[in-house]
This record gives sequence, structure tokens and C-alpha cells, in this order.
Amino acid sequence: MEAIEDTSEKYQGSIVTKLEMAIGVENVKTHKGERLLYSHDMAPLPKQAQVAFKLIPDVVVRPTSTEDVAKIVKIAVEEGVPVTPRGASTWGLAGAVTAFGGILIDMIGGMSNIIEIDEKNMTITAEAGCSWEQVYEAAWEAGFLLGAYPSSAPSASLAGWISTGGIGIGNYKYGAAGDIIRTMRVVMPDGSIVDTGFKTLADNMSGYNLTRLITGAEGTLGVICEVTFKLYPRPEILRPLAYEFPSLDKLNDPLVELTRSKVTPLHISWADNNHFEYLRKLGNDVQVNGSALIVVLEGDKDIVELEEKKIDEIAEKHGGKKLPDDVALHEWEERSYEFRVRQMGVGSIPMEVLVPTHAYGKMTNDMYDLLKSMKMEGGIIGIMADRNTVMFMPYYVYDPTSLTKTVTSLSFNYKCGDLAKANGGRMLGGFGLFFGSTLKPVRGAGYDAIVRIKNALDPKEIMNPGKLLGMKTRFGLPVSAGMLDFGMGAMATVKKLLPKDKNIAEKSHEFAMERLDKEKFDQHKVDTVIDKDGKK
Repeated sequence: MEAIEDTSEKYQGSIVTKLEMAIGVENVKTHKGERLLYSHDMAPLPKQAQVAFKLIPDVVVRPTSTEDVAKIVKIAVEEGVPVTPRGASTWGLAGAVTAFGGILIDMIGGMSNIIEIDEKNMTITAEAGCSWEQVYEAAWEAGFLLGAYPSSAPSASLAGWISTGGIGIGNYKYGAAGDIIRTMRVVMPDGSIVDTGFKTLADNMSGYNLTRLITGAEGTLGVICEVTFKLYPRPEILRPLAYEFPSLDKLNDPLVELTRSKVTPLHISWADNNHFEYLRKLGNDVQVNGSALIVVLEGDKDIVELEEKKIDEIAEKHGGKKLPDDVALHEWEERSYEFRVRQMGVGSIPMEVLVPTHAYGKMTNDMYDLLKSMKMEGGIIGIMADRNTVMFMPYYVYDPTSLTKTVTSLSFNYKCGDLAKANGGRMLGGFGLFFGSTLKPVRGAGYDAIVRIKNALDPKEIMNPGKLLGMKTRFGLPVSAGMLDFGMGAMATVKKLLPKDKNIAEKSHEFAMERLDKEKFDQHKVDTVIDKDGKK
């Protein structure tokens, strides 16, 4: 990675000084090491990526109010520098990483407060840096239910999931990110502050729906600062159910029948045999001996019991075995920790692809064939987004010490997108920096309309540039969808020619056990010192 430039001198007297005067010296960070912390998100990025993109921001700011954000954006407009909003960065496609440096707005540091719970109008308003778990629990304590949230709720920030048009927990019954929002306060690319809807009423009316426009824009049309969600009465009962099937493809028929019934669960998810095998290697007490279908019901007790009976009949009809209540409860409580496999010391990269419900079984087997052809190890988990939309989240594990395999394995995600298209679906729900080139072929003629909207609202192209609408290097060179396709295809070919990834999970398990033994030994030494001296 190139040497990190110290921007304190370069910007002193101009951008940094203006920012310090606007929001306070303590909220403007230019230290080299601190800026480096913001150069990646959940997924590790190869060092070579810094050659093509300026992933390290020039300055990091931490606003404490919507008005602060407006001041920051106005300075960026005056100076003509990029602005990148960033939440918890629990995503893995570099959507909240700078492509060309500039100003990075850290929304977590000072804008993570719940503003109001309006019990009369059944809404909750919170700042964009709040975690979804924080908002969910506050609503629950007040006697309400937040209908949907990401599986990464304990850490994911509100604006991050909204900006990707997220699909997650509760989607099946209450809709995606945009469906649960009443209004948002957004700072637009000119620094103006806009309310996208109405706090107490639905925004069903003539006139372009600004909430829907900002939702899924990945921070390219404005900075989300506050969000007001509509709430639902807290259910009398919330009941998770679990069913075991011999293999993941066997869920095809019961899922088709369930989604065509009048039963409306809160959530439907699954995990395959490989996933549970990895958990066993971690030493977990896994009670599933195959693949699992998890269905979560909520509502009045009598209605939940009727729905449970119907689901039991469907599962039994198609060879499913109902698992004990404690197993179902455990799987539900683990809904935010799908990637515990990383605890084995391996690298783990997740992907999201969408296909129609009827293609569930075919897509499942196609992904296993792809893993086999690329000589890789991995698991498949996923959820039902709605009655006819399946979201698969396949992931692969790899040895991070092998640079060649690490880089070439990245093509697995792209090839999963090809499989989704072949099965009537499409690639992931978001695009970020690395898949920005694929928006055009996904949207077709609609892409040109999207570009015109972007140009009209952000004529200086300062708002999270280099993302979503196309990939462009720091040198101004565009990376087309065709170039990306060729590159990923070549990487996949190379990966198939490399030796098989041999027992990565096993080796990683041994590594994890060795690390645990070392930690125990180190703790023993500390305890010995404490016992001897009475203090550390």
C-alpha cells in the first residue's frame, strides 16, 4: 500500500481550517493512522486496490447534528472535494470507503442517539448512526415492534442498510428497508436539508417519493441524518420453529408450498449442512444433522398456533423433521451471527444473490457445483425476501496467507451472480465500489435515467463518487462491465487451475485451538502474577 500522505499541512488554511471552524477542532481528524482505519469495511481489501483507488480519506469528520453535516457538505461543494458518508461499515463491497480520498463523514461518532418515541402515532425517530438493535430494543421496551432490520443489527447503522435498500429479518412480513420508513432528514449534495416524507402519515400521494429515491442510493444522492420508522404493536407471542432436511435442495418444495399459502411468517431462513459442520469444528453443540429451515411466527397466540400447525403439515409432507423448541430458539438467537466461521481463523467472504422461489433447488445445486469446480470450501445460508424472492448468502472460506488464492477466490462471488441470472434472478442487492460497473446491465435503459437524476442533484459529483453508477479508478479510467466480467472470468479460470483448497476448515480449526491454548496459557501467567503480587 502506498505511503499515507499527511494531509494536515496540505489542507491547513483551507479545507481543514474551514471544517474546524464549522464543527469544532475536536471533530476533525487528519492523523495518518486514524485515517488508515477508515480505508476498508468488513471485507479485507488487497493492498493492490490502493493503486487503483484512493481508499484512505484525506480528512475524517465527526458531526454531532444534521446542521453539522450540512456545513460539511457546503464546504465540500465550495472546495470541490468528494464526500463519503460512513456508518458502521458492516457491508463488504466498499460502499462506505473513499474511492478518491476527500472528506469521510463518520456518522457513528456523534450521531447515534434515539431522538423520540411517539407512542400516540406509533413512530420512533433516531439519528442515522444508531444501530438497528438499539432502535429495535427501544421500540420493544415501549411496547412496539420494528418490523424489519438487517441480520447485522447489533452493529449495523440505520443509514447503511437503508442506503443499500436492505433485505433482512422481518422482510417477509413487513417489507424491505424502504417499507418501514415514515420520513428521513437528508442533507442533499448542495448542503440543503430535506424531509423526505411525513412523521405521522404515509407518503402516498402525487409527487416524486423522495424517501424511495434516497433508499438504495448508497449515499450518492445525499447524507441520511435522521430516520423516522413506523412501528407495530408488540406481539403477544414470538415463536421460532426449526425443521431438519437431509440437504439444502430438499427445501425447494416446502418453500414453494409455504410461500403460496396464506400463512405469513415474520421470517423464513435456512442454513446448509456445511454451515453446521463448521460450527461443530468451532466446538459448538450443534443439534442439526443436515440442513435447517427456520420459520418465525409472531402475533396473537391463537393465530400463531394455527399457523404453526399448517407449517408442521407442509414440512412433514416434504420429509422435514421438526426440531425441539430449544433448538429453534437457539437458531433464532443466532440470526445475527451467521459468519461465526471466522472464529476458526479463516477468511470468510459472503455474497448476496436473488432468484425466484421456483428456482430455489436448481440454484442451490448450481452453487455447490461452482464451489466444486473452483476447488473451494463454503456454506450456503439465506432468507426469503418476499413470497417470490429468495436471497441466497453463499460464503466461502479461504486461507488468508495465500495471496494468489485470496485474490482469485474473489471471482466466486461474481460467478454466483452469473448463476443467479441464469436462474431468472440477479446479482446482489447492492453494488458499492467493486460492483458499480454492473448497475448498467442490471437496469438496462433505466440506467440512463438514474445517471440523469444523479447529475441533476449532484452536478459537481461530490457525493460518494465512484460508487454504484460505475467503477472509475483514481486516474479517471472507467472500468466497464465487460472489463469486469473479463477480469473476473480470468480469475475464476486461474482459481480452477490452482491446487484444491485442502481442508481449510480443518487447518483453521487446529489454528483456533492452538490460539485458544495460548490464550489460556497467557491468562495463567497473568493469574499467577496477580496471585503472587496481589495486583497486576
